[in-house]
Amino acid sequence: MKELNYTKVFVLLAGLSLATLGVYRVVSLRTDTYFDFLLWNLFLAWIPFLFSSAAYVLDKQRFSSMLLLPLGIAWLLFFPNAPYLMTDLLHLTARKSIYIVSGEVQSRFWYDLVTLLLFTWSGWLTGFFSLYQFQSVISRKSNLFFSWIFVLAACALGGYGVLLGRVYRLNSWDVLTDRHQLIQLVNDSLNRQSLFFSLFVAVVLLVIYATLYFLLNGLVSSGGRGYSRGGRK
Repeated sequence: MKELNYTKVFVLLAGLSLATLGVYRVVSLRTDTYFDFLLWNLFLAWIPFLFSSAAYVLDKQRFSSMLLLPLGIAWLLFFPNAPYLMTDLLHLTARKSIYIVSGEVQSRFWYDLVTLLLFTWSGWLTGFFSLYQFQSVISRKSNLFFSWIFVLAACALGGYGVLLGRVYRLNSWDVLTDRHQLIQLVNDSLNRQSLFFSLFVAVVLLVIYATLYFLLNGLVSSGGRGYSRGGRK
């Protein structure tokens, strides 16, 4: 794996988020503040990146691997918040009556659509870079093969997390604060339709992440630092 400059990555992601907020500010002044909840959802999408950044720095400084375990668990709990942003497109259907008037599509539909797509892109990119960070850590600790096993597991859990969040309205922190509800929702979600939905989202996550991965590793200069099997080179 290519080692990225995560200071530049952070600046890129922060700039993208600020641009997204700026677009929303302009659109909300022209229309309304219905989509204010996107601000909170984008904040939640940043949390896994903060956890992965902490794990990445600790591993680079060769701290004990035991410190990485709680960060990894916390990351897994919050990672689905990034792909979850895609499901906020659902709200466009709830406002159909103000988007289509007398058979004509109003301009505010396009404003809201672009805003939602920007929030989705910003959240997904932040989440995928956090996944790349953790894959880098695992690749250093073991090898590239096991790092991809981790990616597959993360995408699967991410797909299931999106299901629990959108369909069953479970929050990441409910796993810690309301275990009885979590067990009940898990039992309720064990059906064929939920399994298909989770796998569908997982495959989408994997396809997009793999695209990002191979773009990063194919476009970064070959003279940069990389990781060998089981260690640094």
